[in-house]
Amino acid sequence: MAASCASCITQFSLLLFLFISFAYAQLPSSTSRPASIVFDLDRDPLNLQYMIKINQGTPRAAIKLSLDLGGKLPWLRCQKGYMSSSYRPVKCKSPQCSVVSKPVSCVSCNETKLKTTGCHNNACRVYTSNPVTQSISSGELISDIVTVKSEDVYTIDDGYIISPDMEFSKPGPIVTPRRFTFGCATASNGLRGLAKGAAGVAGIGRSSGLSLVSQFSAAFGLSRIFALELYRSSGTIYFGGGSYVTLNYMMGVIYKRYLTYTPLLINPRRREEYFIDVRSVLIHGKTVPISKKLLSINKKTGVGGTKIDIRIPYTMLETSIYRAFVKVHTEWAKGMNVSRVASVEPFSACYSSSTIPWTTIGNPEPPTVELNFPKNVYWNIVKDLVWINDGVHCLAFVDGGSNPVTSIVIGAHQMGFIEFDISRSRVGFEGPRWIT
Repeated sequence: MAASCASCITQFSLLLFLFISFAYAQLPSSTSRPASIVFDLDRDPLNLQYMIKINQGTPRAAIKLSLDLGGKLPWLRCQKGYMSSSYRPVKCKSPQCSVVSKPVSCVSCNETKLKTTGCHNNACRVYTSNPVTQSISSGELISDIVTVKSEDVYTIDDGYIISPDMEFSKPGPIVTPRRFTFGCATASNGLRGLAKGAAGVAGIGRSSGLSLVSQFSAAFGLSRIFALELYRSSGTIYFGGGSYVTLNYMMGVIYKRYLTYTPLLINPRRREEYFIDVRSVLIHGKTVPISKKLLSINKKTGVGGTKIDIRIPYTMLETSIYRAFVKVHTEWAKGMNVSRVASVEPFSACYSSSTIPWTTIGNPEPPTVELNFPKNVYWNIVKDLVWINDGVHCLAFVDGGSNPVTSIVIGAHQMGFIEFDISRSRVGFEGPRWIT
């Protein structure tokens, strides 16, 4: 086992060396290395997928890619319409190809493909995966220039910036554009089911050497960490860690977030995805009855357990878990004289907003949903309700079916701010600031 781990570390170190060399090739070196880099996120108001906005190519153009926490690499649909003078096919004998394609496969173009799809002979063949439709498309591995923004540098005293009116930050170092690797999908239906405006998918899986987090880590010497700060219609993604500061509007101070951590689990059948060891679920202190078998991962099949998935708008629960969860929640509501109203799809438990207890800052106060982990670690998920209209809030959890692959899938609505520290194999979380 020790020898196997040592071999894994050696292989990953070699990959980092190869990607650093590749990222710097034919580009001037940066005089200042960023502590972390940041990208803005947009959200499709209809299918509720988050998209990362990346400035790519020459001339520089903004593209949007749907985020996929289980994706092995970033890819885009880039037939002859992809226009960039810095675009390059990656050869099938390159180190990058050996990472993404096993066994290595070379593209062979006929005359028709050369004219219609921008095919390149001897390019590295890749297979891109659409996480929504589960379809697989053949394509090429390419590289192009990406421009990134470093995080601002903050001055924080004991975790707080007392006066937001004072100069508390300055721009981070200017980062030289680097060359990164993408999949180039050629199938005409490759974007089906993705967010409106998405040109492809941003894969940020935990083990792939070509995921965005691995490539950014190699190119800029960053830790293999990324964090998500999610809001109703937008968000931010950090790579390499960050200051993680936030503004408390009521108190008028800016402060640093403090996170609680729990280990990541490895699902032997889904190594790219982010699983955590939930042992029990409580609502306002009352335990939801759940079969222990559903909370554990079957080592042979990979079925069961709990994972985190930004593509899922609201947390999905296996049917028996969901029914028990709704029962405990509605019992709490009845005890608090909260009135139930007609269900609103896809939610089954909805309440009259006027009867929900309110806090002093004007947001409805739901019961705390608590996920318990080993070693007395727990995650208080504040956002158990979602605003539907002026008179209705609903329980923001949905029925995931009686035979799902994963028993609990924590969705975007419940995430708030969350950090994935791949280098230390752990997840850090903080409760969201807003209820609705």
